[in-house]
Amino acid sequence: MTVLFASTTYNPEGGRFGLGSVDGYPVSGDVSSLWGAKDTPEHSEGHTGIDIAVPSGTPILAPASMLITDVFSLDIPSTNPLWIEIKRIFGNSVWATIGLADGRGFRTLFSHLEGPPVVRERETVEAGTLLGHVGSTGLSTGPHLHWGLAPQSSRWLARGETIDVLDYCGDDTEDVVLPPAAWIGTAQQAAILTALADARAAIERAANLVAGKE
Repeated sequence: MTVLFASTTYNPEGGRFGLGSVDGYPVSGDVSSLWGAKDTPEHSEGHTGIDIAVPSGTPILAPASMLITDVFSLDIPSTNPLWIEIKRIFGNSVWATIGLADGRGFRTLFSHLEGPPVVRERETVEAGTLLGHVGSTGLSTGPHLHWGLAPQSSRWLARGETIDVLDYCGDDTEDVVLPPAAWIGTAQQAAILTALADARAAIERAANLVAGKE
């Protein structure tokens, strides 16, 4: 069994919605929608993550060592159609990579945050680091955390490519999670990530200037 999130446990029994509960990072609370569920019109093609229903303002803590690759804030206007759509669906959100000692990589997502994330792109964080706070931004019917997971190859956790994050939770630490910076490795890969982040930041700064916000 591969364990990415050793500080997280899932109890499939009980919970307010009969779907069990999560204890530990990123938040502790009742699961209101499982991965793959078709329980709402928005999930008609299969839910791409899990939803944990907790009050607005609940701290969201990193469940593993991660490299923050993308931070989306509704306070910053976007002109890129992809980013506009990401914000429409996920609201304020944090995207990150996780690496294992055997070379495998994963992408993870935390969305619908109450306000802008408190971490920055290209920042390496340890398990327990504050990412932001639970909210209901984006395509959301109430306060909850949407938590998604996919192989590293899925840049934006595309539908059909995600995997059930609950399968990677537990207290077995056989697979040691490495600091993401060590996993990313080559200077070329790091340069690509930096260039992508810089390009997006430049576009958003230009949008702010046009909008008269800078």
